[in-house]
Amino acid sequence: MKKKYIILLILIAAAAGFYFFTPSFESIVKQVVHKYGSAVTGTDVNLDGFSLKLANGEGHIGKITVGNPQNYKLKNALELGGISVKVDIKSLTKDVIIIESVEVNKPVINYELLSLTQNNLSQLLENIKKNTASAEKAELKADNQAKTEEKPAEKGKADSAGKKVIIKKLVIRDGEISVAASAAADITKTTVKLPAITLNNIGEEKKGTTVAETVSKVLNKIINTAYQTVVDSKITDLKNVAQESLNNVVGGVKDRIKEIGIFGK
Repeated sequence: MKKKYIILLILIAAAAGFYFFTPSFESIVKQVVHKYGSAVTGTDVNLDGFSLKLANGEGHIGKITVGNPQNYKLKNALELGGISVKVDIKSLTKDVIIIESVEVNKPVINYELLSLTQNNLSQLLENIKKNTASAEKAELKADNQAKTEEKPAEKGKADSAGKKVIIKKLVIRDGEISVAASAAADITKTTVKLPAITLNNIGEEKKGTTVAETVSKVLNKIINTAYQTVVDSKITDLKNVAQESLNNVVGGVKDRIKEIGIFGK
């Protein structure tokens, strides 16, 4: 067989592999992020509109949403859209997937107050602290079980489910924090800008971390930054609204706001 035909066959085989592997990989990523993201936060976490070009490793995620804890009126606490990723394609066949970069543009973080002492971001941080270890343990157990029970035809499925991750660079820019007082019948909002966030070499120290731990680290950074930004901003517009709306929940709120401020000490 002539050399040019051999090369043509190789290209056809590679194209077929890309066609069949990509939908499977994308489906697995969605399932894993939902399963372990939800386990870490204790709320509903979903990834929508994921695509990856295996020719160059460039990908796009339409949106990642993190649901609010119970008793809050807004559906989501975080809405991360416009996400671009760059993956080291060679790492997809190895135990540790190397993600060269992740860029998140214009995320929306909803900071919702139930009272002077209750807000959704604090609740999410508590959930993440409490749930990460157990979520990671469950992920490792599922991985070990899959590898033990796998059949030859299912090897690719088990391997994909058990991947660890290193993110070399994560950048979040042009985000907005929507601050809402929801104790009243109607939710009243005001906004503040989310500072740019950069994280480098996530998981590199451990030579790869589980999806649960990776999600925990990223969300911890985003939520902590948003929470501290709102606290430091001392938003005047919301204070006037909260004086009346939060009075339904906390007695003497007007006097307390004057003494300690809307976000407390």
